[in-house]
Amino acid sequence: MGELIGMNKRGPLGKEQLGSRIERVRRLAGGHPTAPSAGRRRRISRREREAKRQRQIRWAVGIAAALAVVVLVVSATNEYFIKPRTVLASVNGTDIRRRDYWKVRSMNLIQEASQYQQFAGFVQGDQQTQYLQLAAQRRAELDDVWGSTDLDDSTLQQMIDDQVFLKNLDEVGLQLEDQDIDDYIARQFGPSESGLASASPTPTLIPARAEWATQTAVAGEATAEASKAAARAAAPVPTSAMLPFPPDVVPANGATPIATPSSPSTPAAEPTGPATTPNADEARATASANFETFGDNVFEEAHMSRGDYERLIARPAVARQRIADVLNADVGQSAEQVHAAHVLVSTSDLAQDIFNRLQQPGADFSAIAREESTDQATAGNGGDLGWFTRSEMVAPFAEAAFALDPGSISEPFQTEFGWHIVQVIERQDDRAMTDEQIQKVQDARLQEWLDERRAGMNIESDIDATPTPFAQPFQPPVDAPPPATEATSAMGTPAASPAASPAP
Repeated sequence: MGELIGMNKRGPLGKEQLGSRIERVRRLAGGHPTAPSAGRRRRISRREREAKRQRQIRWAVGIAAALAVVVLVVSATNEYFIKPRTVLASVNGTDIRRRDYWKVRSMNLIQEASQYQQFAGFVQGDQQTQYLQLAAQRRAELDDVWGSTDLDDSTLQQMIDDQVFLKNLDEVGLQLEDQDIDDYIARQFGPSESGLASASPTPTLIPARAEWATQTAVAGEATAEASKAAARAAAPVPTSAMLPFPPDVVPANGATPIATPSSPSTPAAEPTGPATTPNADEARATASANFETFGDNVFEEAHMSRGDYERLIARPAVARQRIADVLNADVGQSAEQVHAAHVLVSTSDLAQDIFNRLQQPGADFSAIAREESTDQATAGNGGDLGWFTRSEMVAPFAEAAFALDPGSISEPFQTEFGWHIVQVIERQDDRAMTDEQIQKVQDARLQEWLDERRAGMNIESDIDATPTPFAQPFQPPVDAPPPATEATSAMGTPAASPAASPAP
């Protein structure tokens, strides 16, 4: 190395030669040129560093703002476009979207809360408290409907059925006009005693039913007078300052009309003369005013317009009623009926043992039913089912009961409720039906028609498949005597009708 740096073959190197050799060695060793500026970093001023930092902050803020805008846009798009337009069900190509579901669900809750609130005005004590709690629950649910992805299966099923009725109007030779919708609104919001035509034709009562109607009217007048006397003596009942339904208005879902109660501390003045029935023009004017008030109180809360109400509430209700009228036109007011009693047990062996006991001389069917029957609704009455028609009972039960002569007892037979033994007490080939029996027959016919149409249509929905239900208890016919040990008072539901036909 010394030779390389300091000497060559001719002798010692000169200064310039020595420098050249040293630079060469440095290059071979990986070094860099020895120019004065090559080994030093450029000094950055404080102002330049601050400017750079500010540029970085501005970029970070800009990116964050852009991301926030994207999130807001995505969220708003989901809340105001995607979610409301989500299809919850489809009926033969007609979509039911979440926005309309929110509106119908809101209307249902408003109506239920109002009806419970009105019920509370007619009762006292614990029952009043329960009705007020139910009204408050419905109001609390209403606050969470709009914008929610929760789903009430019964409401969506109602909307699906609405479309089934609307799409099958042609099948029964019907079509809806604007006048039909106007008439529906007039009937719903007009005075109860008006000159407006009834939604459904009212047949002339047969003699037996006419007599029952008279008995009911007399009993109703007596009850009304007793209620007035009790109201005058009662303490004030807290009522809502504002109810969405005007007095004597049938709510949009077709529930029984209930008048808004007056405060018992300030009873209404007794009429000084005979009540006058408004003519059709006066009734329609009243209905229009009531509907206007209804809309002011309810539409904004339900996110509805008048057009929404007509499309989602009125039209389906009219279609349902018109189809029901066609299907039930020949139901009539009388039918073949039997008056029977039964024993219900869980096993065939026990049923056979009871049947053998009933064959013994002096066997008392009523006593054995009270002792052995698992049907708690009728056991206390000796298994008495009252009078019933074929359509009120499940098929195996109807076949067994209507095959017997009065005084006969059937052999044990099985239904979905267990094992039965039936005794027929009386039988009539053409017995007048009560209002409840007629309604039961009509409801069964309409439900059968609806089930058939559903099966034949292309229906897709987000309703969860209904699991196989547990065995349900036996339901006595509508005219069965009340259980002997049953309390006479029970809390009703908004759609319940308080009236019952008199026992024949």
